[in-house]
Parts: sequence; C-alpha cells; structure tokens
Amino acid sequence: MKNRILIALLFVCTLSAFGQSKTDLKDALKPQEIKINDTMNHNWKYGGFLGVNFGQVALVNWAAGGQNSIAIQANANGFLTYEHKHLLWDNQLTFSLGGIAQGRVRQPSATNKYPFRKNVDILQITSRVGYIIDKKKHWMATFLTDLKTSLLDGFDYSGYDAGTSPQRQLSSTPFSPSNLLLSLGINYKPTSFFSLYLSPVTAKLTMMDANTLLAQNDTSSDKYGKVDRTRYGLDNGTTFHASIGAYLRMDFQKDLWKNINLKTALELFQSYTDKHVLDGIVQSELATIYAAYPNENPATGGVPSAGTKNLINHLYYDNRGNTYVNWLTNITFKVNKYITASLETQLLYDQTVAVPHLLPNGSTYLGRGTQFREAFTLGFGFKFAQKGAEIK
Repeated sequence: MKNRILIALLFVCTLSAFGQSKTDLKDALKPQEIKINDTMNHNWKYGGFLGVNFGQVALVNWAAGGQNSIAIQANANGFLTYEHKHLLWDNQLTFSLGGIAQGRVRQPSATNKYPFRKNVDILQITSRVGYIIDKKKHWMATFLTDLKTSLLDGFDYSGYDAGTSPQRQLSSTPFSPSNLLLSLGINYKPTSFFSLYLSPVTAKLTMMDANTLLAQNDTSSDKYGKVDRTRYGLDNGTTFHASIGAYLRMDFQKDLWKNINLKTALELFQSYTDKHVLDGIVQSELATIYAAYPNENPATGGVPSAGTKNLINHLYYDNRGNTYVNWLTNITFKVNKYITASLETQLLYDQTVAVPHLLPNGSTYLGRGTQFREAFTLGFGFKFAQKGAEIK
C-alpha cells in the first residue's frame, strides 16, 4: 500500500515538473518586448503646410469687355524644434511666391510688354536658441536670428503704367535686399500657441548685391536694369546698412475652429542710431515733385501747399522717432482633406524704404509710406506634422 502511495506521489511530482518546464519553455519562446531609449527622437518635433493656388479667366468674343488672366501662388510654412532639458531650439519658415498673367501672354503687344508680373515673393526664416530658466518652461533667455528676403527679380511698373518710363524698373534681385536681425533677449511662452519676445539690443542689417546696383546719377538706358539702393536706406556707393535698436515680436498660432487656423506675427523695431537723410533721394525726388507743381517751387517764388509739404516730408526721415512695423496674418480654411482657402494680409511700415507715389502729371517719385498687401486664394493644400506636434 505504501509503495502504491509513493509511486502516485512521484507520478504527480513528475507531471507538475513537466508542466512547469513546458510553461517556462513557452515563455522563453514568446516574442519579448525590447524597450529602447528613444529619448533622442522624442526631442524633435516638426510640422508644416504646403499649398498651391490657381485662378483663371478666359474670354472669347466677350461683348462686355475684359481681359484674360491666369494667377498662381505657392505657399508653405513649417517648423522644426528640438528640446532637451534646459535647451530649446526653434526654427520657423514662411514662404510665398506667386504672379499673375494678363492679356496675350504668348504674343505681348506693344501696350503690354510685360504680361506676367510677380505679385508676391516672401522668404522668412526665423531661428531661436534659448535656455529655459524656470520650471514651468515659460521663460527663456534667447538668441534670435531672422532673415527676410526674396527669390526672384522684382520690378516697379508705376512709371511704365503711367506712360512716363519706356521700361519697367528693376527694384530687387534674388536675395538682394536681404534683411537680417541678430538679437539677444527674453522669450515668454505661457502656452503652445503664443509667444512674446523682447530684446533691448538688436542689430538690423540690410545687405544688397553690389553687381546689380545702380550707379549714382546714371541716366543711361541701363538704369532700368539696375536697382536703386536708396530705396532701401543705403547711401550711394554702399552695399550694407546697419542700425541698433530694441525689438519686440509676438507670435500667435491656433485652430480657432476645427477647420480654421489663425497664424499672426507682429514685429516692432525701434532704432537707437538711425538719424539720416538720403541726399540722393531728396535732391532728385524734390525736383520731380516741383515739376508736377511748378507754381509751388520756392526757387521761382512759389509757396508749397500743405499737400506738397506732406510729399516733401516723406523724403526725409529720422528713424529714432519712427518704429518699424511688420504685421503678417494668415487665416487658413480647410474645406476638405486637400482643398484649402487662405486669407493673407501684411502691413509694413519701414521709414528707411522708399515706395513709388504717383503725381497728378503722371510722373512718380520715391517717398516714405505705409505698405499693405492682401490676398485671398483657393487651391490645393497638404498639412503634415509629427504625431502629437501642433502646426505652427
């Protein structure tokens, strides 16, 4: 009897040991989850938007009159950020390029030598490197660089359209002018969609390509293919202008509703150093103004009217009393996965930049003034982002 009980116990222990071994074997053969330190990848975030918009009008024997036209514009914005412990590196890109063609594009007539005209060309790259100085990561000591430029030749058509110039005037070339900001300050970012940057010490640099600049007092026909540097606050004979001042920038980007995104940026710059009168602009443009109003020329006994004095005042500037303003706003409407509409506005005031003004006699002169641009487009768009990252 005892032998039978002992045999039974041995049999049970054997089965138990075999079952345990089988279970261990299954666990050993089961695919195991291997955890890899992916911290480096999680430190990077990226996202952006790409869009192309079209517009077109075609008229055939249209009795009411009109003009054929084709418009195209490409837009892009993107961001790339890296964050690790107290270090934050934030990069943003804004790009717009477009033009419009009117009339007979393939066979330009004598009255329409330039059927295709660029109407927007913006490239802006902003990079901020900062050290986070509080536990909530709201405050950061920051070094900021910002580059604004264009990619294609730009032209001033005001004189040609008014009939006072035989050709369009070259006003810019690729990357000329380029405006560069170098700034050291404090960045405050209480939320993911708003940031405020303030710097008491900022260098604002304007650079131009020497090979494309108009020589002083050049009256030859070649002048239409050269850029007048005094348009951008540079003296004749120079290719570089620098000023020191205070800089403020506010950025806001957020989905207002499910399919509506608002992105706006306001920049203000107050110069400490720019007290300057461009003699080249004053002398030549003053003569243009008095040619339009000969009875008001003091040289012949005339007295300038209040309106003429206002025009003359636009020729002079003291930047210590003026604030540079650049306010760019873009509202994107997402119709469906690939169709988007956008409304973009830009308000720009730069006292160092001269813009063309039309006079009653049809002539134009270069003076100071507020610049404004607005565009509404509808077309194809694609939005991309790293999972969990918000489009900036």
